[in-house]
Amino acid sequence: MMHTLVSFYVQPSKVQEFESLHRALAQLISGQPGCIEVKVHRSLKHPREYVVYGTWESKEAWERAHQTAEFKTAFQNLPIEEHTLSSASFFELAYAYKGGGGAVCPE
Repeated sequence: MMHTLVSFYVQPSKVQEFESLHRALAQLISGQPGCIEVKVHRSLKHPREYVVYGTWESKEAWERAHQTAEFKTAFQNLPIEEHTLSSASFFELAYAYKGGGGAVCPE
């Protein structure tokens, strides 16, 4: 299992449009084989900045999902100034803790 981080910076006055289009895109991508979870976070300090955190069975599954024609078309319609999709970060879980100090075992 691995995790991905991709960031977006939305065009001014296009946040609602971005969220509407990106919700549909996130729903599409979450239905792809190998996708376990997709979470979208919006910055409290910079409300036009978003980070997408995904959990996938493998990097290959993530890559396949992002190569579909449907994904590419939907992605091109997003009103964004910048993104890091082409340089996405990939992580494996090293260790984790839950609230209250309880350790969580790695996957």
